[in-house]
Amino acid sequence: MSFFKTRFLTGFLLLCLFFCAERTCNAQDITGATDKETKVNKKKQGPKKRRLLYIVRKDTKRILYGNRCFLDVQRSMGFEYLVQPKGQPLNRNGFGRNMHNLGIKFVLLFKNGPFWQIRLSKKKKDCRKLSGDFVG
Repeated sequence: MSFFKTRFLTGFLLLCLFFCAERTCNAQDITGATDKETKVNKKKQGPKKRRLLYIVRKDTKRILYGNRCFLDVQRSMGFEYLVQPKGQPLNRNGFGRNMHNLGIKFVLLFKNGPFWQIRLSKKKKDCRKLSGDFVG
């Protein structure tokens, strides 16, 4: 048998196996139901796990640390503030911290749009008013 025929036969068998395999997930696999005809939508199974990005800060000024409303706003935008004081181990120096934050803010620019910081400051102001941290 020639090399071409062997490769063609192998490819044909792989395609047959791919198309003949059952590609749907039965409800019995996940829920334990006995009806095998029930289809399960895997996309609606549960929430997607999101990986949060961290903006490193050296102090807690102007980030409303501990405010649940503002924490939810940050997580909906896909980031969170991480506070690392100067004496803490594994602390980044000023240049390393600024370069890390520059990369994260660049990613957030594409993820949330060009005016994400303005929207964040407006939502922060609303959260401050709701919690009573805002005077004026």
